[in-house]
Amino acid sequence: MKALFILGLVIFTQAVFVKHASEPHAAVFAQLEALEDHPLGKKILDTIALQMKNKSPLSDIAKMLQDLRENLVLQQQDAELVHVAQEADCEAEIYGYNRRIDFASNEITEATIDINKYTADIELLETDISNKEQQLLILANQEEQLRQKRAEDHASFEERQITTPKVVEALDVIAAKLSAIQPEADAEAVLAELERVGGNNPILALVQLASTFSAEKLQNVQDKIAELRASLEQSIIDDQEEEIQSQLNFEAQIVEINEQRAALQSEKADSETKLGQAQIQLAAAKKRKYDAGRELDSATKGKVAKEAECEAWRTQYARDTEQRTVEIGIIRQVEQILATKLEGASSYIKGRIN
Repeated sequence: MKALFILGLVIFTQAVFVKHASEPHAAVFAQLEALEDHPLGKKILDTIALQMKNKSPLSDIAKMLQDLRENLVLQQQDAELVHVAQEADCEAEIYGYNRRIDFASNEITEATIDINKYTADIELLETDISNKEQQLLILANQEEQLRQKRAEDHASFEERQITTPKVVEALDVIAAKLSAIQPEADAEAVLAELERVGGNNPILALVQLASTFSAEKLQNVQDKIAELRASLEQSIIDDQEEEIQSQLNFEAQIVEINEQRAALQSEKADSETKLGQAQIQLAAAKKRKYDAGRELDSATKGKVAKEAECEAWRTQYARDTEQRTVEIGIIRQVEQILATKLEGASSYIKGRIN
């Protein structure tokens, strides 16, 4: 309430003062009253009134105004230097942020290309390794089957090497027996003998039966037995040669399988080495992309913050420049009034003192 009362009193006093102002100074009064609306203008008028009340010379008032104006000019000059430095700082830092953003973006693009490449390489290498493992398994199965068949064939061969000579030996016994036969023996006596020995001694039974043959038929049987014996002896030789060839073929197949296995294992090892390298490269590319992403985020946020700071500086500079321009204009206006309309100004100030 007290503040409102004082404000009302001031307004009333000024109104009365203006009302009773002499007509020749009305324009000066209007100018000075307009200055009262600005904080600096009011402060200057208050200071001038105080100095006039203290009987300070006009030169002191003029010097005070000059110092105040020059101080504002110097402040503006300093502000302009700071503004230029700030603009240079903004340009340099934003340029740096843009370079970081461009570099990080390029890193992300290149890393993404590398990731796609290494991922595809890894898939191909894993497929190749899997195929090589399947081929090695097939070779192992083939080798096992070959060894099993060779063992079976060799066992059959050894069995034949035992049984065939026994057959030849039996044929020799039969041939010897047949050579001692007297052809065209009594049929009834032969049949009786066959009945006696047939079940226990088939060779003897055969000899007994052959004794009923004519000389021609008996010779024919002997020839057939001789041919069979020769055939069996040849089969033993042929069988041995075939066994040797089968063993050679088997060994050649094993050598071929081992060569194929060695080649596959070498190729598989090479693919596994490349796979390990590709996995390391993929991990590095992913880290490169991750680091570039963090750098891009940091640079982008830094640029946004710097642009906001620079905009705040510009806004503050523009606001301060405008304010100082207005204040310098007010001081110049007061200086002009005091220089050209001192009487009216003095009258206004005296009225203000009163």
